Amino acid sequence: MHWRRLVAAAGVLALGTAACGGGASPSERAAQDKKESPSAAPQGGGFQVVEDAKAVGPAKDITGAQKGGTVTVLTANAPETFDPTRSYYIDTGSVLRLTARTLTTLELRDDGKYYLIPDLATDLGQHNDDYTQWTFKLKDGIKYEDGSPVTAQDLAYSVKRSFATEELPGGPVYQQSYFVDGATYKGPFKAAAQGGGMDYAGVETPDDRTLVLKMAKPFPDLPYYTTFPVFTPIPRAKDTKSNYGNHPLATGPYKFESYEKGKRLVLTKNEQWDPATDAGRHQYVDKYDFKYSQNPIKLQEQLINDNGPDQTAITYDSVDSSLLPKIQGKEPEKRMMTGDGTCTTFVYLDTRNMPVEVRKALAVAWPYDSLHKAAGENPFTYEPATTILPKVTPGWLDFDAFGNGSKGDGDPAKAKQMLQDAGKLGFEVVWAYSNDNDIAAQVSAVREQKLKAAGFKVRAVPMPRDQLRAELENPKSEINIRSVGWCLDWPSGTTVFPAIFDGRLIALNPNAAPNKSFLNEEDVNSEIDRISALPLDQQSPEWAKLDKMVVEKYAPVIPVSFSKVNFLYGSKVGGVVLDPFGGGPDFSKLFVKQ
Repeated sequence: MHWRRLVAAAGVLALGTAACGGGASPSERAAQDKKESPSAAPQGGGFQVVEDAKAVGPAKDITGAQKGGTVTVLTANAPETFDPTRSYYIDTGSVLRLTARTLTTLELRDDGKYYLIPDLATDLGQHNDDYTQWTFKLKDGIKYEDGSPVTAQDLAYSVKRSFATEELPGGPVYQQSYFVDGATYKGPFKAAAQGGGMDYAGVETPDDRTLVLKMAKPFPDLPYYTTFPVFTPIPRAKDTKSNYGNHPLATGPYKFESYEKGKRLVLTKNEQWDPATDAGRHQYVDKYDFKYSQNPIKLQEQLINDNGPDQTAITYDSVDSSLLPKIQGKEPEKRMMTGDGTCTTFVYLDTRNMPVEVRKALAVAWPYDSLHKAAGENPFTYEPATTILPKVTPGWLDFDAFGNGSKGDGDPAKAKQMLQDAGKLGFEVVWAYSNDNDIAAQVSAVREQKLKAAGFKVRAVPMPRDQLRAELENPKSEINIRSVGWCLDWPSGTTVFPAIFDGRLIALNPNAAPNKSFLNEEDVNSEIDRISALPLDQQSPEWAKLDKMVVEKYAPVIPVSFSKVNFLYGSKVGGVVLDPFGGGPDFSKLFVKQ
C-alpha cells in the first residue's frame, strides 16, 4: 500500500502503512495449522496478528469515552480520490474505515494487539482444501446510509469493479494475480467482446447473503485482502463511476456530508449503522472535519499552541524537525505519539528510459541527508533503509547494495564518473512536486542543486498537490523518478514483489502504475512465480533473496528509509492511540473530552 506522509506529498520520500498480518494468519494456518503467540510489536522480523473469527459487536467501549463534538483533522496532504476501488493510500484507507465496512477488518485492541475479525461477514470465510474457493456469509440487517439493504450482489459488483483498472486506476491489483481469469477479465464497464461485462467466473452469489470467490491459484491470505476498501459493497444502480469517490455510500458509523477535493471532507453520523453488528468501530464524535492542503508548519504550530478549536484537532503528519525545540521537554511532548511503522520509502526509477548504469549512478549521487533536512525529517520520522522489504518483514535480509547505508550526501564525483563511463553525462532526471507546498518546493530545489553537481540534467514539474498522486500513478507521465513509499499489506514479501515489481502488471494496467519502476525482467517475474508456489513456510527467506538480487542487479529503486509514525494532537482529543499499520491515529477510537 502507498504511504502518504507529508514528505511523499511534497515530492520527496516517506511512507505509511497498509493492512498488516502475521501471528495466526491464514498463511500460517495453512502452513502449520496452529496458532502462534500473538503480538502487535515486531518479533523475529515481523508484525503479528491474531485471528478472532467469533468477534461480535458492539465494540468494547474506550475507557473514558464521551459522545458528541467535532474532531478536526489537519494535514498538508491532499487525497486524490475516495473511491473504495481506487483506495490504495494509507490516509484514504484510514478515512474509509469510518464509512466503508468490508468483509473482514483489522482491529487494534487495548491490549496492543491486532485482531483479524469479521466485519460484514459472519466469520473469516470458509475455504476448500487448497484455498482456491472462499465462501463468505453476510450478517443480517446491514444497511447503506439511505436505508437500502446490503446484498451479496453488491459485493460481487465491487469485486467485478476492481478489475476495471483502465477506468478506475490506482487500486490494489492482487485480484489480477490470484482470482480466476484475473489477467483477462476487464471489469463491468467493458463489453463482453472486450473482455468485460457483468458475467465473471470468479464470483458467485447463490443467494442475497452468500458470496463465493474463486481463485486461479491458492490464496490462503485472502481474509487479509478482504479488509481493503475494494471489498466494501457498491450497488450497481448507484455507481457514478469516476464520480463515485465524491460520495461513496456509507455502511460504517459515518457518512460523507460534504467533500471539496483537495480542501475539505466532512463526515457526520450514519444513522443506519448498527453497532450491534460491528465489533471494530465506534461512533463517539458527531463530526469529523478533515482539512487538507494545510500549511505544514502552521498546522503543527497550531497543535503545539493548543488554543481554542485546536484543542479538539489532530494530525497524521509528522512533526517538522524545526519545531522539536518547542515540543521536547515541554507540555506538547505529552501530546506527541511516536513509534515504528511498517513501510519502506524509495525512489522509483523508470527502467523504460533510464539505463541501469544511470540508475546506479543516481543511487550513488542521491543526497539523503540534505533531502531529509530540507523536508524537516528527524529521528522520530525515519530510519535509513537499504532494502526494498521493510525490516519488520518475516525473513528480512540486511544488505547494502550501494555501500552508503542510505546516509550522507551522496558522492557527486563518483556518480559523474559513472555517467561519463556509460556515455550518459547530462542524462535528464524529471520529477513532479507540489508548487503549493513550501516544503515540497524547498526539497525540489535542494534535489535539483545536488543532482546537477553529480552530472545530471534535471527538470522539476510543478503542480498543485491534489494532482500529484494522479501524476505518480500515470504511466504516460514525462517524469522518470517517483518518490513514494510502499507498506506491507500483510507481513509477507507476497505483498511487495508481486504487487510492485511484477512486469506483467504493466500491460494489465495501461492507465495506472502499480509497478512504478516499470521493471519487466523475465528472471524477476519467474522468481515471483517460483516463490509464490512454494509452501508458505518456505517463502520468507526466498523473498529476501529476491530483494537483494533485484536491487543489486537492476536497481529499479533507491531505498531511502524505514517508516516511523509521529504526530501531534490537541489536549481535548481522547482515545488517541498510535496505529502502526494505519500510519497515524486510529480515527475510529477518537472522542472529544467535554
